[in-house]
Amino acid sequence: MATEESPASLKNKNMRFPLRCARLLLHVAVGMFLATLINLDFTGRIDADDWARRWLKRLMRILGIRFSIHGTPVDGGQMIVCNHVSWLDIPLVGAALCSRFVAKSEIQHWPVAGWLAKCIGTFYIRRGPGGSRPLLEKLRPHLKAGGSVVIFPEGTTTDGKEVLGFHARLFQCALDAGCPVQPVALRYGPTPDGQDLAPFIGDDDLVSHIVRLLKAPGLSAELHYCTPVFPQAHEDRQSLALRAEDSIRRVVSPDAVFRKPALLRHQQQTRAAA
Repeated sequence: MATEESPASLKNKNMRFPLRCARLLLHVAVGMFLATLINLDFTGRIDADDWARRWLKRLMRILGIRFSIHGTPVDGGQMIVCNHVSWLDIPLVGAALCSRFVAKSEIQHWPVAGWLAKCIGTFYIRRGPGGSRPLLEKLRPHLKAGGSVVIFPEGTTTDGKEVLGFHARLFQCALDAGCPVQPVALRYGPTPDGQDLAPFIGDDDLVSHIVRLLKAPGLSAELHYCTPVFPQAHEDRQSLALRAEDSIRRVVSPDAVFRKPALLRHQQQTRAAA
């Protein structure tokens, strides 16, 4: 039997949305101002990574998202790979760690998001045949110099209850640079009233999704650093991708059937062809 909300509860619920909208609009304006300063700073005195991380942490608070971090990341240059649930993954990961991202090339032309992506040094990938080749040429020296980069190798978002097969082409950078792959599993909890709002899938559009988040009483998110995956001698990118994928799946959907048989078949085929 449903319980009737108290007048005070209804008042708080009705006030939540306009207040959060105002805070979000102000925060976006501040972000645009900071992005302009950073993009015009030819002296390099402004720490773009630090300001971006602070801005993203504040964004998560405005959206009512409380996040926790579990585990410890590997040190040094690394390719960070995450399962993909929502556009929220980017501010979540950006608020939790200092790294550059890989995004589709269209984003650099978007209002607001394009400016913000530029100021934190986002790498872009062009869709279509050969689109990853220019990106690979930029990622190799970045990783060899001790930098890190975040990618979402599923290539699309899910409902957060499963992990899709990883696209392996960008894993070649980790092999070429000799750096580890750091799998990071992202999990979102329901809102206090039981809504599963985090997934951004199907026909969702960004504005409608943000509105739903601003109206909700908040939700929780978890970022799990899984065991890092180190490239092995004579390993190919497909095998490396499968190992990282399996590591994330163990956290996201531990009751599901792992793709270990696929990994074993791939290794057997590789040995047979050698």
